[in-house]
Parts: sequence; structure tokens; C-alpha cells
Amino acid sequence: MSLRATVLAAGAPGARRLRLHVPAGAPPPRGWPLLVLLDGDWVWPLDPPTGHESACAVLIPGHGGMHGPVLPRLSRQGGPAQAGLQAQALARRALDFTPPAPDGGRWPDPRRPEWQCGGADAFLDALLGPMLDWAGAQAPLDPRRLCLYGHSYGGLCALYALVRHPGRFAHTICASPSLWWRDGRIEALLDGLPRSLPADPAQAPGGPASPGDAVSPAPGGPDGAGPSTPRPHPAAPRVRLTLMAGTDERWYPRPLDPTRPRRPADGIPTLPRLEALLDRLAGIPWLDCALERLDGTHHGDALRASARRAMALAATT
Repeated sequence: MSLRATVLAAGAPGARRLRLHVPAGAPPPRGWPLLVLLDGDWVWPLDPPTGHESACAVLIPGHGGMHGPVLPRLSRQGGPAQAGLQAQALARRALDFTPPAPDGGRWPDPRRPEWQCGGADAFLDALLGPMLDWAGAQAPLDPRRLCLYGHSYGGLCALYALVRHPGRFAHTICASPSLWWRDGRIEALLDGLPRSLPADPAQAPGGPASPGDAVSPAPGGPDGAGPSTPRPHPAAPRVRLTLMAGTDERWYPRPLDPTRPRRPADGIPTLPRLEALLDRLAGIPWLDCALERLDGTHHGDALRASARRAMALAATT
């Protein structure tokens, strides 16, 4: 894959680093499918899934400028300066990926009150505007095959994108989404999904394919992904939602405290809540939902496994 990179609003407080990875070779007639890989700084480079080696372009939005804060890799290397940049990047990530308060403003994170949250509207507006505009100028991309992936807080953001911009992403892929955040705020918002999409969402920038172009959910894939659990509808679906979680995954109501190590018994299994969400969304006529189980993985392990799986799903969207 070849790399294109830039910084939007360079020098401003809201500067944002972008990286676009484009497959080698000639694109499909309508352009490459595009996977927006939230938290891609944590997992890239990814080994392409078998059989999908040049199947989709990947856009990775950062949380700062080219030389400013970027999401750290999962390591403890670096001195105080690096630690400060990492803390800044994580705080910006929390702001970018979380829904606003009921009054439309910001509010503190429930487990890290020093983080201000509620900036997902601004982030998604930037993604669907200048970020995709820039990406489209770099390589031929198929706007009907736009996919969004997120894990944990990124998964929360992806679900919020489904609420705020229904139909703009042909396939939303959510791994281990933070459903617990703000006492299930995202679940309440998803209950407000419309029964039908706008008249022609395929004409909107980044809109999905038309009903005749819709495809059924892909079966279980690599990296321990179990078989999908589809929820079919009588009419051809226009939008796909794939939920993922590790079979050994748990969430913890209290923040991580080095003085009080977490025990598995303290955690609440993630999969039952995702299964309940799948059932909750089953009645949306335009939404084709599936759940994939990542065998033997915990929350952190699920990031790389699910991101790699997302590349295969994006290729078949």
C-alpha cells in the first residue's frame, strides 16, 4: 500500500493528522472501497486478511498535527515528554469519540473526569466534510462503499455516527463499543433511529449503495471471528452494522487503579449486552445487523483482531 499524509488546519488547535493507505494496482471501475479506521494509529500496519490483499483503501484520522499528539502505540516506552503527548492524545480522543450532553454541550468522562467529552458531532462533521474531501482527491474512491470502524470509545463513536448520519456509511463495524458510557446513553439514542432512510441517501457524500447493490453479511472470518448472527429483513437492506466482542471480554464500572488490580470476577461480560443491542435493533427495516464473536480474546486483544477483520468486511461491502 502507498501512503498519503497531511494535516488539516495545520498550526491551529484543532489540527488533525490524516493518513490514507491506498492499495497498489488498478482500482475497481468505481474506485476503491474506503475503510475509516478509528484508532488506526494503535494497530497500523495490519497484515492484510488472506484473500483481501489490495481490497480497500484505509483512512486513519489522528488526534493532532503531524508533529503534535498522535495516539500512542500500546507500549510504555518514552520519557515524560512522550507521556505528556500520549495523555494529550487520549484526552482529545475522548472528546472526539463521545456524544454531547443532552443540552448539546460538553460533559466530563464518567471514569476520567479530567477528560472533557461530547465532541463527536464536530469530529463527524469534519470526517464527512474536509477529511473525505481530501481523501477523495488523493485516490479514486467509491462513495457507495464507505465503511466506518471503531473499537471501545471508537465503537461508541461509530454507533453515534449511525444515529446522527443514518445511511452515510454503507457498513458500520463496532468492536467492543463502550455501551456502558454515561449509563447507556448510546443505547437510548439508538432507540430513536428512524424507521426509514432519507429519500436517496446514496446521493449523499459517503452514502451507501442502493438497495439492489446491498450484500448479505459476510460469514465468520479470520482471527478467531466466529460465525455472524444475521438479522434478515424482508426487503433488501441498505446499511450493514457488524458488532464484535471477545468471548473473554469484560467491562469494569470503576476506573483502572494501579493500587487495586482488576480481577476477572469484578468485570461484567460484554457479549450479553451486545446480544441485547442486536435484538434491540432487529426491527429497523433498513439496517442489517450481525454479531461476530472473537474467540478467546479480551478487550485489548480485540482491537487488532477486529481491525483486521474490518478490512475484510470493507472489501466485501
